[in-house]
Amino acid sequence: MILMTIREIGALLFFILALIFGAGGIIGLFRYHDVYEKIQSVSLLGTTSTLSTFIGLLLLSSDWQFFIRVTIIIIFFLISSPTATYIITRLYWKNLMEGD
Repeated sequence: MILMTIREIGALLFFILALIFGAGGIIGLFRYHDVYEKIQSVSLLGTTSTLSTFIGLLLLSSDWQFFIRVTIIIIFFLISSPTATYIITRLYWKNLMEGD
């Protein structure tokens, strides 16, 4: 019989949640027809999927240095991902308005 600790069960739940969010992003990519709806779906669900994965990693970490490194990566990702999505969407909008 395989025994799992509370931390491992929590991490497993976050990894499963990340898979669900990732699958939702892929479904949204093929379901929506408008570019902006696709960008929103993939960006939002990709961010939540990655965040869930990192939280699962935090639950499994036993070393405080690893915990701090993953926390810094989470903060960087939460700042850079929406910013990159905004820049990509803005450039697409400008090129669309210019008739390019």
